[in-house]
Amino acid sequence: MEESKDKNYYRKEVRGGSFYRQVALPAKVQEDKVSAEFENGLLKIRAPKSKERTVKKIDIKVVKKGDKK
Repeated sequence: MEESKDKNYYRKEVRGGSFYRQVALPAKVQEDKVSAEFENGLLKIRAPKSKERTVKKIDIKVVKKGDKK
């Protein structure tokens, strides 16, 4: 909203309609648990972090051609 008061006139602009905003998050989130609420001009977005995945180590046995056991 923009207001301007000058010597001979008064102007007030109010923007309306839809808009699109994209925000990059610093961590992965649980997409199915994201929620948003708009109340009294305030938009609240809740995006819980995903649990960190654990790394699983797998040993790989390398067999050279001709060395069959």
